[in-house]
Formats: sequence, C-alpha cells, structure tokens
Amino acid sequence: MSRILITGAAGLLGQNLVGQLLEKHHLQAVDKTANPFDESCGIDYLQADLTSFESIRPTILAFGPEYIFNCAALTDVDRCETERELADKLNFELVNHLLSIPVKKIIHYSSDYVFDGSSGPYKEDDRTEPINYYGLTKLHSENILMNSGVDYLIIRTNVLFGIAIGVKNNFVSWVKESLERGESISVVDDQFNNPTLASNLAKASVEVAFNDTKGILHISGDQYLSRYQAALIIAEHHKLDTNLIRRSTSSQISQKAKRPLKGGLVIDKAKAILKIKLIPFTESYVLIANKL
Repeated sequence: MSRILITGAAGLLGQNLVGQLLEKHHLQAVDKTANPFDESCGIDYLQADLTSFESIRPTILAFGPEYIFNCAALTDVDRCETERELADKLNFELVNHLLSIPVKKIIHYSSDYVFDGSSGPYKEDDRTEPINYYGLTKLHSENILMNSGVDYLIIRTNVLFGIAIGVKNNFVSWVKESLERGESISVVDDQFNNPTLASNLAKASVEVAFNDTKGILHISGDQYLSRYQAALIIAEHHKLDTNLIRRSTSSQISQKAKRPLKGGLVIDKAKAILKIKLIPFTESYVLIANKL
C-alpha cells in the first residue's frame, strides 16, 4: 500500500483517480472544493487553495507521499488568456512547489494544446509550439519536470469527459444538455481531437504510474474526430434532433484564445505499453451516456 497525494482531487480526473486508487493505497486528496467523497472512504481530504502551497506544505510533508498525481490546473482555455497570474500559479508554479516534496515519482497531466494544431495528431516527440496561453503554461510545466532530475511521467491527454460529482460542464455534457433543452448550438467542424473518457484515463494512468514508464506518454481515446462529428454521435445516441447542431468553423465563433485545429494525440506508444484498452469515443460515450 503506497501513500499517494492527488492534487485537484475534486475534479473530473481527480475523482476518477481516487476511485481507481482508493482500495489499494493510502490517499491524501487536495482541492479547494469541499470534499465530494463519502466520509466512510477514509480519504485524508485537505480542502485548501493550491495557489497558497506553503500553507499546506507541512501537512503534505507530514503525510509523506511516495507518489504524486498532479491533476490540478486551470483548464478554462479562455480564462487563462485573461487571468494569466492564476494560470501561472496553478499550471506550472505548482509543479515547482510539488518538487519540494520528496517522492518516488510525479505523475503530471498535460495537454495536446502544447502543439500548434497545424499537423496533428501528434506523437510524444513532435515539436511543441503552443498558440494560446493555456498551452504555454502546460509546456512550462513539462519543461520544469524534465529539468528537475526527479522521476516523472507526463501524461498528455485531450477533451476529457465522464462522470464525477459536482464538476463543471465539459464539451460532451454541454452538447447533451443543450440538445435536450431544444437549444440550437454552434459546433465547429475544423477542430480535431480524440475525446478521452476520464475513467479510462484514470485506469491507464494507474497502470503506468507504478512501473518503469517515465518521460512523456500520450493517453487519450482511440478515435480522431471533429467536435461536430462528436456532437452528432451524442445526438444520435439519445435520438435528439441533429438539426439543432449548427455546423460552423473556428473563425465564426467567439473564443478569446486561439485553438489548435488539427490537435489530438497519437497513442501508439501507450497502446503498446498498456494492458487495458483505450476506448474510442463511439464506445466510451455509450458507457456513461445515461449517467450524465
């Protein structure tokens, strides 16, 4: 039984990681949000602001984690453009703080937004060149770890969706809920990614966290498609009106941050390493559709 620190534990990925790790490990979960977990779980939950890390550092040191899963981040891409100081604190300065905690390995989550989106999907060793501030902060976080001298695993992923308690809407839940209300939505057909089921990512993360896998690894869903194609899959599964989905391009919608167009990740390396299957969107959505 290892002692594991999970930052951003109340988020979508964090909650799914807790679910995967709880039975076999001793967990300390940290998030600014109130504890979403059942008190009977026995999780050491610390409600705290990770931008004030020094105030909680003694508590974490006393817990003595052997592994850190760093899920904490400001992932609102447009907000990162306007609240850059906060983005800096959560997306890469936190990594510096976590490096002050002596552990066996840090598992850190990054994004396909470290690439410019001109020629995706991308392999682990492709040239990084972010085109928005969120992507820049995630690239900074990667560089900090790569230059740290500690054992690390950077897991890049994209378009996360799934089930968790009290989390903000993501693209998938927004599409479903909007169509159920009979609202017309505009969805771009020129932004490509491979949507990732949070529980599938959590299972894969746990599998590679405790072996010799190090460096950078791409883990995401095994289906490359546009946001528009994904929206049609969601609508058709629930027999909702696809005519409510207005096809558009990135230049036609208002977004503060520029988005990579051909983003997404090549996951051949992960598929060769992992025992579990990385699930395509058409399959993974079915698994959670009735729980959203």
